[in-house]
Amino acid sequence: MREKARIPRILSLLEIIIWQQQPDVRFNQLISNLQHMYSEQNEGYGKRKMNEQNFLGNEVDSSYLDFFYLEDAEWEAFLESIVRQEKG
Repeated sequence: MREKARIPRILSLLEIIIWQQQPDVRFNQLISNLQHMYSEQNEGYGKRKMNEQNFLGNEVDSSYLDFFYLEDAEWEAFLESIVRQEKG
C-alpha cells in the first residue's frame, strides 16, 4: 500500500509554492508545463512518439507525454527541486 501522507505533501508543493507563484496559469496547464520540464530533465521520460493526420490528411510526426508509471516519490522530489530553485 502506498503512503497516504504523500498526497498532502505533493498537493502542498503544487499549491502553496508553485501554483501561487503563477496564479494566472490554469491547473492542467501547470501540470502539463511541469511534466514537460520533468521530461526534459530526465532524458525524455514519458515521451511517446506517434503519427497523426494534419488538416490536409497528411501523416505527420507527433508526440505526447505519458506519466502513468512515474512513481510519486520521483514526482515529489522533482517538485521539491523546483521549490529549492525558487528559494535559491
